[in-house]
Amino acid sequence: MNRNESFPASGVSALEINLAWATLEAVTDNVSEIQMLISGNEEDVDDLRVGLTDGILRAEQPAYGLTAHLGMVRWMQVVIRLPMNWKGAVSLNTVAGPLRARGIQGSDVVLRTVSGDLWGSDLHAITLKMRTVTGALNCREARAEKGLLRTVSGSFQLEGARFRNLKLVSASSDLRAEFDEPFETVEANSVAGNIEILAPVEAANITLRKETGRLRTGGVSITDDGPVIRATTVSGILTVTYKEPR
Repeated sequence: MNRNESFPASGVSALEINLAWATLEAVTDNVSEIQMLISGNEEDVDDLRVGLTDGILRAEQPAYGLTAHLGMVRWMQVVIRLPMNWKGAVSLNTVAGPLRARGIQGSDVVLRTVSGDLWGSDLHAITLKMRTVTGALNCREARAEKGLLRTVSGSFQLEGARFRNLKLVSASSDLRAEFDEPFETVEANSVAGNIEILAPVEAANITLRKETGRLRTGGVSITDDGPVIRATTVSGILTVTYKEPR
């Protein structure tokens, strides 16, 4: 079953999506309205609650949907198409379903999953937050004044980063962040995973708090001035490497 909903972009200041197991994808496109395209089993599609109240466009999959999905074959996909010039607040959340976001521009952008994989590309925001627990976290070409990327045990990859201030958090996963331009501050915390930072900076104020971890640099000198890197790890290795700017 297919179900299509459309809303005037001028009447929407924020987007808030909460799904259980459905696949969620949000993209910018050459459209004038905010479109929500829903496909799946008739019962599941009908159960998805969609509404616009006080400028907030919400879609919510009932909590029982996660339990009902266990032990049976079900499929549902929610695709959201946003106008290219729309820049409201965005909060996209899934529990077990994968989440993809591409070309999103917003004031505050929040992307969260629990066990579903999370992909983000060409993201622009004042504040960007991406969080997973066991799902993979992959982000490419992201720009923000402030960022928080967090995972517990899922794989982690950040490429083409353009953040002024960024915080990275992991329990057991390796953290790898590749920057396309210099930053002001990076804070990275990992219990057992390694931390790797590649950026077009030749000198940085680097501090590593550790128990058995180590610090390695490649083409980057340690100074009291310049960009600040603060890392904490129990047993991981912090590597800071110079890369050519793009």
